[in-house]
Amino acid sequence: MRPFDYYRPETFEEAFRLLTLPDKRVMPLAGATDLIPMVRDEHWQPDVVVDVKGLPGMCDVVEMPEGLIVGAAVRMVELMHHPLVNSPRWNLLAQAAAAMGNEQVRNRATLGGNLCTASPAADSAPALLTLEAKAVIRGAAGERRVPITEFFLGPRKTALQKGELLIGVLIPAPPVGAVGTYVKLSRRKAGDLAIVGVAALAYPHDGGHVWCLALGAVAPTPIRASEAEAALNAGHDEATIEHATKCAFDACCPIDDIRASAEYRKAMVSRIARRAIEGVLAKLP
Repeated sequence: MRPFDYYRPETFEEAFRLLTLPDKRVMPLAGATDLIPMVRDEHWQPDVVVDVKGLPGMCDVVEMPEGLIVGAAVRMVELMHHPLVNSPRWNLLAQAAAAMGNEQVRNRATLGGNLCTASPAADSAPALLTLEAKAVIRGAAGERRVPITEFFLGPRKTALQKGELLIGVLIPAPPVGAVGTYVKLSRRKAGDLAIVGVAALAYPHDGGHVWCLALGAVAPTPIRASEAEAALNAGHDEATIEHATKCAFDACCPIDDIRASAEYRKAMVSRIARRAIEGVLAKLP
């Protein structure tokens, strides 16, 4: 492992100064579940590592009038068990956190790390897409909020600019009666990345239901399946569900990798989407 300098700032001002050191490759650290193996294998070679876990608010989960604010350094195991995240309004995020990795990984991995790595297979991303969350980003110039749909720019590419940190996510409260389900297909039941991940959410509206459906691991970024959502908004009889799963199939453009072929992923999208839709229907009153 190539040596690097380690810093643990106590203020954002100090963190931003470190993150913008000239002529240095600087990387933030939270759970380090990606950083350590990537540095060990020399895929990443930072000169400076900035531990951001101790910055104000990074480990907080707070309900505000505008919604739930989850700090970027909150660990997956905390999301699984936090009473606010496990409440009916935001339980979809708790489901996604429980699906990530294994117990050891969940005890280290953070929400911010899962998002900032920008893996198409990130388990938290489909859940946050359906919950219409916003990324809360801070830099020396101030704070900005970016819809999670605009945060992912490509594999390992995000909307973060040099010197900025993802400090948390803001998740608005879903409409009354909303229920959600996250379904993941992977090679092993635990400890593996998604081959396909589907988050589905629905809530009552004008005598019917409004649906949100998001797909992970089947495109360069996690995506909303808008045509599938439109199909389900019209009803959820068997023919409509079949049409919605076909729309989900059409929305994806996966690649071949060591976990699965593109052909297999596309075939599984329809089945996993159906499981997620049926899981939501089982919870609707």
